[in-house]
Amino acid sequence: MPHDGPPGHKVIDNAIRKKVQINQFLFEHDRELEDTVLSGSDWDLLAKTHAFLEPFASATLYAEGKCSSVSQSLFLMDALLFHYESAKVRHSQPGSMDTRMLHAIEMGWFVLDKYYTMTEDVPVYAAALLLDPSKRLAYIQQGLPRAWHETAIAGARDVWMAEYQGLAISKEPQRRPAPLPSKKDGQLSFLFRSIEVKQKAISTDSDNLGSFINALPLEIDCTPLEWWSRLEQRAQYPRLSRMAIDILSVPSESAEPERAFSGARRTASWDRLRITCKRLKKV
Repeated sequence: MPHDGPPGHKVIDNAIRKKVQINQFLFEHDRELEDTVLSGSDWDLLAKTHAFLEPFASATLYAEGKCSSVSQSLFLMDALLFHYESAKVRHSQPGSMDTRMLHAIEMGWFVLDKYYTMTEDVPVYAAALLLDPSKRLAYIQQGLPRAWHETAIAGARDVWMAEYQGLAISKEPQRRPAPLPSKKDGQLSFLFRSIEVKQKAISTDSDNLGSFINALPLEIDCTPLEWWSRLEQRAQYPRLSRMAIDILSVPSESAEPERAFSGARRTASWDRLRITCKRLKKV
């Protein structure tokens, strides 16, 4: 089921909004609670933690949205890693040093980096970035470790050569899909802009993976999937567009498919669902 982000963020958010009531409760029951109180230092730590977790809550909702796809998975993780780096620098300054926050940041960074490394075993993540017209190879060269570059390119190339390079081209016209709304949180948008590719130009590629990913990124006004689904792109890249649409159609999380299946369940009664396939054929 979809949720509002890290559980801790929601709890802290409620606590901060009810700070006056919580302090009053602690004051009235100080004997029963004994040493279980929240000091000014504790509230300060909660405020810092709340601010730090804000992009994670926004990233969760963004990944669960209708516009999300597997192309955003590594991009979101890159944005959050950048957030970790910025927070570590901020809480390491002499005037704002906080060892508790630094310890939490180090632990969280370790976990996120572990899962980031695991994506190397699934070439679709890198392929999704390479097939994003606003990122391509330039994004990987700019934001990812050099040792990761060749593995990412090789994985995407293997998928291209095995399944799409020799694909027969369909001459039938394709329907243009309806555009999807796009919405990003303020802090998350700032993180995205901080790690986006800086140099961009117009592309004149042919229907070839190598040519496409080595070209400079493009400014686009839609999601990567919508860009590839446009008739002009499907005409210019008949095979590459098939690969891109197949990969970019994969959601970054299961929340949206789960919503679709749950909604489909409510369209039929239990009696209807108990009818066997054999009986349906007779009907």
